[in-house]
Amino acid sequence: DDAAKVHVILGAEKHRFLTEILVTWRDHQFTGTAETEDIYSSVTEAIDRILRQTLKQKEKFTARRRATRKLVKTLPLESPAPEVRIIRTPRYSVKPLTPDEAAELLLKSSDHFLVFRNSETDRVAVLYKRSDGHLGLIEP
Repeated sequence: DDAAKVHVILGAEKHRFLTEILVTWRDHQFTGTAETEDIYSSVTEAIDRILRQTLKQKEKFTARRRATRKLVKTLPLESPAPEVRIIRTPRYSVKPLTPDEAAELLLKSSDHFLVFRNSETDRVAVLYKRSDGHLGLIEP
């Protein structure tokens, strides 16, 4: 259903004629109003205003389509996914520590985080340096 709905209001007051036209099409609404001394020129002027609005909307639509076409042309169809490499670091044993002991070790080292076994909960935990200078603790 691609039909437009048009609502027209014609009014007369003494020597003035008022025309209001409302066109609804899809999700767009165009309005044209005019007030002149002649009913025909009033209708013509209101229609001209609606035509200007529809042309402006069409220009926006075509410009948007052109921009997406250019974007599609400039983008490669399939960009190869960057290859993810896993770099192994030296292994070390995870000692049971309290969070306070782990904090002391982390502050003494130049590392950004420390993986340890929490001696209080017997679970693996991660202590890391936050950007605000404090330490953060992650416990699963």
